[in-house]
Amino acid sequence: MAGHFYSLFGSFRSLRRRKQKGATAVEMALIAPAFFLLMIGTIEGALMLTAQQLMEHATFNTSRLAKTGFVASGQTQAQTVNQVLMQELQSFGTMIDTTQVTMTSTAYTTFNMIGAPGQGSSTMGTPEQIVVYTVSYPWRLFTPMLGAIMGTNGIVTLTSRIVVRNEPYS
Repeated sequence: MAGHFYSLFGSFRSLRRRKQKGATAVEMALIAPAFFLLMIGTIEGALMLTAQQLMEHATFNTSRLAKTGFVASGQTQAQTVNQVLMQELQSFGTMIDTTQVTMTSTAYTTFNMIGAPGQGSSTMGTPEQIVVYTVSYPWRLFTPMLGAIMGTNGIVTLTSRIVVRNEPYS
């Protein structure tokens, strides 16, 4: 009698295991898309933040050169600064396509005038002027689903901005 009970209990256990195997597959099917979207989104966000940090670093180093008034022979100051910016960004590999990077500079006479309508000129400035450098890059998201959520048509514009006062160069 006891043997019959254990064999009956064993068959219930094997039936339960088969049902659990099916439940595991269903649970995986329900959870996997959300899990993979979260994982891919995390990687995408990390790549975007890395590119943003690279741009910040390049903008900082380029503005340090620009505020000294240095001009390479045979070039204008804007050409020299743009060349240094592109070299800085290219040193990071293929993460940023330098052909799509734009840089603008706006010079002001005082800090109070920054952002005021009608103030500032689109130049590298003169000695002791305040200059706002803005570097922008259209970052294309790799994941179409995230592209539908963030940015415009799957593109997020990364922007780096720095404000410096030109040195009293001559």
